Order: sequence, then structure tokens, then C-alpha cells
Amino acid sequence: MKGLSLQLRAIILALIALTLFIPLTVLTLDKAYTASLTQAKQDELKLMSLALISAFELDGNIPYMPEILYEEQLNLPDSGYIGLIRFRNKTVWQSASALHYDITQPPLSPAVGDELFLVDYTARFDRKRSHFAYAFTAEFAGAEDFEPVHFYIFNDKTEFNQERDAFLKTVWQWLSLLAFALLTLMLIGMALLLAPVRELINEISLMARGKQTRLTHHYPVEFSGLQSSINQLIQIEEDQRTRYKNSLDDLAHSLKTPLAVALGTPHLPEEARDALTQIDHLIRRQLKRATIAKSSWQAGVSILPIVNQVTQAIAKIYREKSLSIKVSGADTVFHGDKTDLMEMLGNVLDNAAKAAKTNIHVSLTHSDNWLEISVEDDGPGIPEDQREKLLQRGTRLDTYAEGQGIGMAVVADLVSIYQGRLLIETSSLDGAKITLQLPVHLKL
Repeated sequence: MKGLSLQLRAIILALIALTLFIPLTVLTLDKAYTASLTQAKQDELKLMSLALISAFELDGNIPYMPEILYEEQLNLPDSGYIGLIRFRNKTVWQSASALHYDITQPPLSPAVGDELFLVDYTARFDRKRSHFAYAFTAEFAGAEDFEPVHFYIFNDKTEFNQERDAFLKTVWQWLSLLAFALLTLMLIGMALLLAPVRELINEISLMARGKQTRLTHHYPVEFSGLQSSINQLIQIEEDQRTRYKNSLDDLAHSLKTPLAVALGTPHLPEEARDALTQIDHLIRRQLKRATIAKSSWQAGVSILPIVNQVTQAIAKIYREKSLSIKVSGADTVFHGDKTDLMEMLGNVLDNAAKAAKTNIHVSLTHSDNWLEISVEDDGPGIPEDQREKLLQRGTRLDTYAEGQGIGMAVVADLVSIYQGRLLIETSSLDGAKITLQLPVHLKL
């Protein structure tokens, strides 16, 4: 059941349980009901047999039975009940209900004083249907001694089977209705039980989109510990980020003055100046990289307005080149810091503006998992053997006449922080194509 929701798992388990429970319940009720009906039938036939015994008389060796019996079923033809008396291995009487039957060979007779009850007896006089058969042997005084007389009662099982089938049908109907009611109640119960979980997921989603900063819903007591832990974790993260940023700011100010003094030293050798300048760039890059680390909870930022803002600034900066900057694609949302997005776009567009002759094309695309920002130019492009080096840490891009500085390194770090990818390809304008691939949903 891996990957299935809790509600679906509960439904599957309930269906399995009901699939086993209902047939076993029906089987148990069927056995109990059939046993009860069978016992009642045995008692009924026994009473009818006693009625025959009380009505039978033996005058010497001549048996006698009245024409009309107290048991009406034995007086009516085809009533389903048949009475039979045998004396000295001969049938000496059969009930009027056996008018259309020729009973020549009943079942074996029990001993004197004993009874015999058969549940599924197929009589030779009616092989199409099964019968109940009850037999009892009693002694009557004959002319010389007591002699055994065998009494038989047969009953057609058709009505018995119909009654049993009607009972089973009713049981199946009610148990099926009960199963449906139980599933319905279970679904309602699961919905009520999972409501706090859905609310918790919804609140976490709102926090991930930056629409709220804490879990504020009133949850059941079982969730209070989880709610407190999540809020505490978020608060600790915010406090750590604040302390980290403040420490880095302090470090930046502490290093700024000594570096400025060192760089302002008269008659400073060019080699030392270059080394100090490189140290200054390195410190700025590392401080920038550390301070751009994102929070786990970010609001969505519309990309298109930022793209338009950055492209307008680039056009003004490189006004003398009369660049044609085209932006295409629908607006989409970046779940991250607005400053980080501007930093990435600014560096990539600045590089494109330096390399481009006249044209720059910015395109925005969006899929279920990724959003892409591609910047193409019609400049000299970036040779394939330099593309991999460009993405390596600490490598400068020397394709541009004015130098790269730490811009692309910062972009690479930012893209990595946001779990994205930075691609360098050949542009359709025959220049370079830089693509920022950023995930739509960040893994928190």
C-alpha cells in the first residue's frame, strides 16, 4: 500500500474486512437458522407420529385406523405430508395425502422404542424432491404377544428450502445495507479525523508561499506538540539567519577599512595592489554568497515585472550600443527572494549586453516542475571548451572585453542555492544562451 493515502488505505482494509466478515456471518447464521428449522421440523413430525400412534388400534391381528385424522395435512392430497404404517413387513395404512404415491419400500425401521430422523431422504415414490423422514417403532398387544408396528411420516422439503432461501436473501440484503452504512460512516469519520491534517498541510503551504509565518490554527491536543515544534523550528531558523547576517555585516565592515587603507597606501606595488583587489573581490563574493541563503519559507515573486525592470536598466546603461532587447513568454512566479532574482537576472543580462552586437532576447517558459529564464545574445558566444570551466567555482569569464568579475560565480551560487541548474548553450542568434532553470516547488 506504499504511496496510498490514509483514507484509501482505510477503505481498502475495511473492504477486505467486510469481504471476509459478511460471508462468514451469513454462513454462521445459515447454519444456526437451518439447525433451528430442522429441529423444529423434527419436533413437528414427531408430534404427527404420536398422533398416528394414538389413533392406531390392533384388534387381535387386524390393524385399524380411522378414516379422518386430527392432523389435517395427512387428510389432504398433495399437502406435502405423508403418513405410513407397516405391520409384519407390510404397509397396512397410508394417509389420504399419499393418494398419488405408491409407497412400497420405506426406510429401515428403528428398533422398538427408538426413532429415526432423516434430513435428506430421497423416497422411491418421489425421486424429484428431497424429503424429511421420521420413523418410530411401537409395540401393540396382538392375539398372542406384543408385536412391533412401524410408523412413518414424510415431508416434502420444498417449503423448507424456500423458507431458508428467503431467510438468506433477507440476511444478504440487510448485511449489504449494513456494510454500505458502515463504509459511509467510516468515510465520514475519516474525513473528520483527517480534517486537522488537511488544515495543517494547508497552513504549511501558506507558510511556504510566504502568506503567513506561523501555524495559528487550533488543532487537537495530539497535534499541539507538532504545531509547537514547527513554530519553534521556524523561529530558530529566522533567529539564526538574522544573527548570521549581522555577523557577516560586522565582518564586512571590519575588513572594509583595513583593505581601503592598504589599497590607499602610497607607492603600493602593482602586484600587491592586484592581490589586495583580488582579496577584496573574494571577500565580497563570499559575503554575498552567505547572505543570499534563502529561507525555507518564501513568498512567490512575479518574474515578468522584474525582467522588465532589469532590461530597462541594462538598456540605459548600454545606451551607446543601441541594443534591441526583446522579452517573450507569459509571467510566472519565482518562490524566492526578489533581490536574489534581480541579482541573477542583472548579472546574466549585463554579460549579454557586453557581448551583444545589437540584439538580446529574454524568454520565459514554465512547466509543472521548472521555470526557465533564457537570455540570448548575438555576440561571439562562449566556446564549448570554456562552458564547463565557467560553471566551476572561482573561474572568470574572459570572453567579454570588459571582464566578468564575480558576476557569473554569484549567479551559479544562487542557482545552486535554489536547487536549480545553469545551462550554457549556443543561441539561435549565433551568440551565447544562458538559461536559468529554477524549480517551481522548492524541497524544504
